[in-house]
Parts: sequence; structure tokens; C-alpha cells
Amino acid sequence: MSVRRSSKTLSQDLIREKTQITCRERNGVLQNLSRGFFEDVETKRIRYSKRPLRNETGIIEELLLSVAERGLVQPIVVRPLREEDGFEVVAGNRRLLACKTLGLRKIPCHVIELDDKEAYEMSLVENLQRRTLNPIEEARAFKSYVDEYGYGSETTLARTLGKSPSYVSRRIALLKMSANVQDRLLRGAKVSLTQELFSLNEDDRNALAAFIAENQHLARDDVRLVARLIKKGEGINLARAYLSHYAEEEARRHYLERVVGKFISILEVCEMRLDEVLDNLEKNEWVLREILAQQRMLIHDQIDGLMKLRRRFRHHVPPTEAPSLRRVGPRIRHS
Repeated sequence: MSVRRSSKTLSQDLIREKTQITCRERNGVLQNLSRGFFEDVETKRIRYSKRPLRNETGIIEELLLSVAERGLVQPIVVRPLREEDGFEVVAGNRRLLACKTLGLRKIPCHVIELDDKEAYEMSLVENLQRRTLNPIEEARAFKSYVDEYGYGSETTLARTLGKSPSYVSRRIALLKMSANVQDRLLRGAKVSLTQELFSLNEDDRNALAAFIAENQHLARDDVRLVARLIKKGEGINLARAYLSHYAEEEARRHYLERVVGKFISILEVCEMRLDEVLDNLEKNEWVLREILAQQRMLIHDQIDGLMKLRRRFRHHVPPTEAPSLRRVGPRIRHS
């Protein structure tokens, strides 16, 4: 007789199978690092990657100082180019630039035989692990992998990098933004907060991107509310006033929480002192011990009550009125 498997069991099996596929694909890239050999290579025989992930090398002064003082701590990854009798950088363009700037004749390299696709994937993984790419550079690199070079789909790339497909697709979607908005993102706007930009027109996108860049403390609900205000034609100034109003409330909440916390600490010290008195009380004074223990329990109950009060402060404090703003949406709750 066949046994029917529950939907929960089937779902768990599917998740396990997808996880195993993801690990195999990602491990395929990481296993390439165990191949090859280490060798000191002349810098003049090494060329920069023909498919760099970064358009600019950025400021390398700190890297120059590091290499000058300690040498090249981590060898750069290169692949041999037989037709040119040389090597191409797979990971480490900035390190190679620093070494050439310092006039180093030879540098340690990890030489691995890789095709174009493997080299690009390894370069992506290495840069993501080192967090050397900004969001726009990531987006361009992902798009090149999928569209320009045709190495695979967004899902394939996500598995290779150990990321979720939504992470890859959201990054690529950033390239649909105007250059102005992209510049705002590079100036500090959190990428995780930019999803609301896609529902706005170009002018409003610029305004919201600038607002996000100016207010690094914003939570996702804050950004969603500001986007709603903009769509209603309320303007960014009203959104700024709204968040300013509740920033004051947040400061008030923290203040009240600290006051209650200090009160709790004092009572806890008092409780410990009472325990010491009870411990030193003569054993035959059991009547007095019972009376004092009851008084000690009253303080214990007070501490419990204050702890509950502090927890309420962490989630809600009755706000001061802001009538022109409360009609737009519910108060943002911070935890």
C-alpha cells in the first residue's frame, strides 16, 4: 500500500533540494580556489582584468601604505593567458595597481586555469565577500552576467553567489533609475529602502532618494509613509515635518525608558540588601523572618510591574498631537 506524503514533508524536501543545488553551484566557484598553485609573478606580465567589476579603482592611499609596510598579504588571483605569454587578474585589480605604483617587480599570485565564465564568477564572489562593490557596481556586474555575456539567468547567478533571486533582481532594477537617483544612492541612501521609488514619477523619485540619503536613520515603514505622502501631493516638506515630530517622540520614549530603568536598578539593589538582612537573621526569629519576607516580596512585585511598564515604553508612548499628519496614516512604531 502506498503512503501519501504530507504537503509539509514535500515542501521541506523541495527546500532541501534547492538548498543542495545552491550549495553545489556556489561550492563549484569556491572549489576553484583549491585548484592551481602559488607563484611569484613579474608584475609586467600581469594585465588588469578585461571585464572589471569596478569602473574606477577609487582611493588606494591606504592600500599603498599597507603594501609598503607589510607587503602583499593576500596574493592576487590570476589566470594564465597562453596567447599573450602572461596572466590576467581574476581578483585583485586594486592590489595589482598598488604593487605597480610602488614599483614591485614580483608579487605572490594564486594561478588558476579558468575560462571566462569561471573567472567572472570568481571575481564576483570575491568582491561580494570583501564588500568592495557599491550597489550600482553590483547591479551593473549582475546585468552584464545575465545580458551582456549571457552566462545564465538571474536565478542561476543568485545560486552561484549564494544570494536570493530577489536580491539579484532588485539590484538589477536599480539600473532603471535615472543617473540622478543612482547618484543619490551612491551618496548614502540605503538600497533596502529604495523599493518605494519604483512607484513614483521621476521628479518624486529624485525627491525621495534625496530624502532617504539625508535621513540615514529611516526605517522601511518611514519610507513607505513618505512615499504615500508624496503620492497624495502633500510634498516632501510635510513628510519631513511628520518624521521630525515623531523623532521628538522617539527621544521622549528613550528618556522615559531610561528613567524607569534607573528606578528598577535601585529597587533591585534594595532587594539584594534585604536578602542579605534575611540571610543574617537568627533562625529562631521565624515570625519576624516571615513578616520581612512579605515586605521583600512587595518590592519584588514592584520590580515586575516596572519591567512591564518599560516593555510598553519600548513599543508605544502616547504621542503629542500632530493633527495635520495623523490623518495621513498610522503612527510609525519603532521597536
